[in-house]
Amino acid sequence: MVPGLRHAPGPGPGGLLRGEAFLEQFAPDRFDVVFLDIYMEGLDGMETARRLRRQDRLCRLVFTTTSTDFAVDSYEVDASYYLVKPFHLEKLAQARERCGAKLLEQGQSLPLPDGDRLYLHPIAYTEFQNRRVVVHNQDGSRREIAMSQGDFAALLLAFPYFCDCMKGMLVNLEAVDKLLEDRFLLKDGGTVPISRLKYRQVRERFLAYTYARVRGDT
Repeated sequence: MVPGLRHAPGPGPGGLLRGEAFLEQFAPDRFDVVFLDIYMEGLDGMETARRLRRQDRLCRLVFTTTSTDFAVDSYEVDASYYLVKPFHLEKLAQARERCGAKLLEQGQSLPLPDGDRLYLHPIAYTEFQNRRVVVHNQDGSRREIAMSQGDFAALLLAFPYFCDCMKGMLVNLEAVDKLLEDRFLLKDGGTVPISRLKYRQVRERFLAYTYARVRGDT
């Protein structure tokens, strides 16, 4: 077990949970890290991960499998690590360190003028309306902050996963599925517009973020 991390209860001695059985007991925020094999009877590991992601965007995923065939697909579900069997303790330690860093980042937050804190990774996008910043989170919730757009943007744009895509709007690139010609398509199916004047700058920031994520820098 990885110290400090919650683990799924096993099915008892001598076996592992199938994808369907695991999803039956899964709940958002219940697990910090989930280890999944790709090749399982019934629901395979990749489809299990896709269904898990519909409920929880922050849980860390590590694939453990005998093939590299799905390594590229693992980025679709924001996997933290891809372990190819047989693997040594050194590789398992690297996966643990990667997950630990991600979990620390999940707590990344900023102090607000009212004394509250804003947690950054759950954000999907923000917009400025009626002299207030409206924060839209990936779980569908929202909150309003009495703060100027300039001051708010200066705080968030210090982080590489936030992008100024339209006047009065910021998007969290972690919540983006695709970059289109005039908008971002979000992972939840929503869209965020992109200014024509800012498109080149936005595209460069998105590609830099994507490249850094593929290298494991984020």
